[in-house]
Amino acid sequence: MLNKSKKVITCGIDEAGRGPVIGPMVIACCCFDEDGIAKLKELNVKDSKQITPKKREFLEEKIKKITLKYIIKKISPVEIDETRKIISLNDIEAKEISEMLLELNKTTEIMPSVIYIDSPENIQENFTKKILKFSPTKISVNIISEHFADSKYIEVSAASILAKVERDREIENLKKIYGDFGSGYPSDTKTVEFLKKNESKIPREIIRKSWNVKFKEEKKEDKKEDKQAKLF
Repeated sequence: MLNKSKKVITCGIDEAGRGPVIGPMVIACCCFDEDGIAKLKELNVKDSKQITPKKREFLEEKIKKITLKYIIKKISPVEIDETRKIISLNDIEAKEISEMLLELNKTTEIMPSVIYIDSPENIQENFTKKILKFSPTKISVNIISEHFADSKYIEVSAASILAKVERDREIENLKKIYGDFGSGYPSDTKTVEFLKKNESKIPREIIRKSWNVKFKEEKKEDKKEDKQAKLF
């Protein structure tokens, strides 16, 4: 429960794992008052992509102690695949963020005055409208969704760290079970080789089967051709 205070409360929201073929997408939301923002600045919090994994883990613990409230949502590969039959990935993210805002509204005494969101879309108004479209009740809060917000607003930088560390933790747990498959992104050669060699053994729960993943396959005449991994 957020403390009753006249201080300005702001919130940042960001995701990790939109593009991978393996593992969940993780979205994090965290709220701070002015004192919390000052502490984030003292820690030199930056976008998760700009700091090392070890530093991210260190900052994750600090951020969770500083934040007034944080929410972490994990969207599984199965849920992504099934929902993408109806709406786009951007819509899925907007829907999940809308649910986060409703949770904030229900569980906090004071809603943040501004919510900064790292938008997957270049036009701010479009993603904000999508978020509000999925809300069954009116949310009276100023939403600023911008491309590269994770490098513009320290609240979003903090959320990016929580999301990234949580996703990395999920990936490491999967590797303990299934072996090293790399980053899980279709651009990663180690991930593609893993899919190529283990496509019939990969459990449904960890793979986004709606992703188009291609790998190179040697033909008898030593020519290479693109072949789509049989994820179905």
